[in-house]
Amino acid sequence: MLVPRSVKRKYEHATEPVSTTTTTTTTSPPPAKRHAVETTPSTPHEDDDDEPIKRLSSQQRLATIGSDEPICVICSKYGEYINDDTDHDVCSLECKGIDTRMTKPTVTPSRPSDAIVQPYVADTLHAKLTNYTEPLDLASMTSSQLQLILKAQEIQLRGSSVPHPITSMDQCKHVLSQPLIRNLDQEGLWGMATPVQRLAVPSMLAGRDVIVVSPSSSGKTTSFLIPLVAHCQSLSIMHEHKRRSGPYALVLAPTRDLCVQIESTLKRLVAGIQSMRTALLVGGIPVADQLYRLRKGVQIVVGTPGRVTMIASSFPHMLRLWRMHMVVLDEADVLLQQAGLRTQTKEILDRHLSTSTLRRQTAYFSSSPEITKKAYCRRLVKPIEILVGQVNEKEEARALKATPPNVKQTVLWVENASKAKRLLSILDDPKYFTAPVVVFVDSGLGAEYLKRSLLKRRRDWRIAAIVQQEHSIDDRKAVIEGMNQDPPAWDVVIATDTLARGIDLPHVSLVINYDMASSLADYIQRISRAVIPDSLIDTSKRKRGWAITFINKDDKRLLPSFAKFLSTKSSVDVTPIPNELKHFLQNE
Repeated sequence: MLVPRSVKRKYEHATEPVSTTTTTTTTSPPPAKRHAVETTPSTPHEDDDDEPIKRLSSQQRLATIGSDEPICVICSKYGEYINDDTDHDVCSLECKGIDTRMTKPTVTPSRPSDAIVQPYVADTLHAKLTNYTEPLDLASMTSSQLQLILKAQEIQLRGSSVPHPITSMDQCKHVLSQPLIRNLDQEGLWGMATPVQRLAVPSMLAGRDVIVVSPSSSGKTTSFLIPLVAHCQSLSIMHEHKRRSGPYALVLAPTRDLCVQIESTLKRLVAGIQSMRTALLVGGIPVADQLYRLRKGVQIVVGTPGRVTMIASSFPHMLRLWRMHMVVLDEADVLLQQAGLRTQTKEILDRHLSTSTLRRQTAYFSSSPEITKKAYCRRLVKPIEILVGQVNEKEEARALKATPPNVKQTVLWVENASKAKRLLSILDDPKYFTAPVVVFVDSGLGAEYLKRSLLKRRRDWRIAAIVQQEHSIDDRKAVIEGMNQDPPAWDVVIATDTLARGIDLPHVSLVINYDMASSLADYIQRISRAVIPDSLIDTSKRKRGWAITFINKDDKRLLPSFAKFLSTKSSVDVTPIPNELKHFLQNE
């Protein structure tokens, strides 16, 4: 039964829960006069007892923000009724039926006496609907087995009630739809899980807040996209696949190109799934086109903080951030540390998203351990921290060893006047050259100048420049897609740091820092583009990527720390460094 809060008696026509998929109406005769359905927050009327119990959540008004009004445990609207089956606050017969079904007791598989029994599922609506449960082989994992797995995969785990790590994606198939499994298989993602995926996927499927730190090209994007799609499907089913019931999830990333890559991967994962649509909100695309997409109805939004903030402020009822059940920050360290991005990201998190009463799931993904600092994590609820890599060392030592072990580094002292000539000699040498080569410069003007300079000398080369500000999003997307073709469409791509973070470049094996990066962190991100994925390794070719860096006196601010950084590497990873750089080590 449902008990309206404004009266003591119980409505007899609410004795049975109504399925979310049925359209049958209550059998009690309607009163002589019905009240209109409220669409804006207001105080309950004293004559609520004259109004029939609301059948659907869409018929209920929003709860008043900042008031003591009860909140529906299912949809967070005004909890006008009490569910007799659970004593929970609900807004309608629709939410009562969901609440009653979710609270039915489930059978827990038997586990050995020394197994770790954990209440790992979060108290969020989408987690309850997806209902992630560990298969028996995971549920029976002992603490000693868990520690062995974490040690073998170089994973450090922090948090309480953490789901057990999966070994393969097949262990999650019971909560994933067949179309999603098929799409993962077609993308080559259905198989063994990478170290970061082993814990990030089950933790997010369980609805938990997570902080994930893992190196570039380690599978972070898939780690959050698989759970997002699974949860959005659960919510879409609850809302009977209504086109405008979302959006349910928001993914923020610092650059347009990274957003394009994430949404492109997401589109391939949701292909063929009913009522699963995406929206890309970034600069370089007309706002009218993005608003049209939102008006048609989407479930997952991917965007940069700038464009998301603009649409949320100017067209809040198009974007409807208050409906978001999940928020993911990719490259979270950049979003929360870089001045302009930090202001926009905080406005989204603290202003636009705070208008909702939903219990939301938040996830931070980064390649920098800086994101684990308490100041960045205050928005998270009982977060699980998953750190992959050199996790048992002190932070400073870990940062110095963060370079990918399969990238060989060569540092050359080259004066500015000789850079172009030296670059040509490297590109002409078959020992180094394997298309596509990425050449990093420090400005858009420098990229265009270097492109023209190379084309004058080598007219037969296929050379492209990719700069975030000077080129449209379609142009940059075309260049990246050309780099990822087999064989590649470009010989040389000259870029600013827009290609340094998050972008997958599986065919790149040589990176040249024509201009030195502004920090060691940016340097590491740049040379990580030269990592060769295992699936692309040909035993007849060299298996290691190569990073060549030009330095000179103009980089003197960074040279002492750079020299120290290189001195920690073995001769296998770093070729002999220039004498001009050794000078800084001798002065210590």
